[in-house]
Amino acid sequence: MKQFWFVTMVLGIALLLVVPVNAQTEDEIIAKYLKKAESTTKSKTQLGYFYFNGTYGRLKNMNDYNQFAEGLSPLISGINGSYDHIDGIFRSKEFNAGLGYMVSRNMAVSAGLSYWLKMGNTPVGDYDLSAAFPTDTSAHTGFELKSEVQVYGFAADAHYYLVSPPDVNGVLKSLAVKLSVGGGYYFARWSLWENYLGYNLSTGDYEEIGGKLSGSAPGVTVGASFEYPIKLAGLVIEGGARYQYLNFTSMKWYNDQSEETVVVHQGTGDRVKLDFSGPRAQFGLKRYFNW
Repeated sequence: MKQFWFVTMVLGIALLLVVPVNAQTEDEIIAKYLKKAESTTKSKTQLGYFYFNGTYGRLKNMNDYNQFAEGLSPLISGINGSYDHIDGIFRSKEFNAGLGYMVSRNMAVSAGLSYWLKMGNTPVGDYDLSAAFPTDTSAHTGFELKSEVQVYGFAADAHYYLVSPPDVNGVLKSLAVKLSVGGGYYFARWSLWENYLGYNLSTGDYEEIGGKLSGSAPGVTVGASFEYPIKLAGLVIEGGARYQYLNFTSMKWYNDQSEETVVVHQGTGDRVKLDFSGPRAQFGLKRYFNW
């Protein structure tokens, strides 16, 4: 009997010594719960951003439009000192805005809209156009010698951060560097002066173009850029360079009979394309947000 009580006492003492060591205090239990809740919250946090930037592009010197302008200008006679030159298009200026989403720590996707400022020129004066178009013998006084192009579209891109991606809260702590590749679809509208004679592909004759020529084309871009926090309303500055391939190969206008009319080069009769491919430099603002 004494042996039983001795064993019981030893087990009780051992239990008293073990339980305090392994048991969690109330503070430890609460801390563990909060840590788990914080981890769960972080794993469910989604990170996005919005952006706005301006882009300045350098186009090919001898693109198809510039060849068209170079071939047509000598055939236009300005009267009384009127400016009689169709300017080439050598630069592009555009604005882009959109939204993005971080699909992983280093990878993001974005989609947005693009709007280009008008390119070309519209001198006003007195002109003789008969050398360019023999059937046009009218006197053009106070005439708008218009040739302007407008481009707009939408694009989607994928971005990979090589250095310093934003954290889960959308905070950029240092200079970030990323590579980008993307594509989009763009639309062009080409306005020419009143009574401009285009080539009717159905009849093989020249006829007046009664509206804007239109066309659309896919575009592809590759580039690299940087981001840097400016500590102002959570904004980030973004700058970089990219190359864009964009060529409108089918600019056209349809008459009332749904016949296609195009602009052709003087002398060759080849259709004029609008190739706006070239390098671009961009600079803008960006802001990350989470939910």
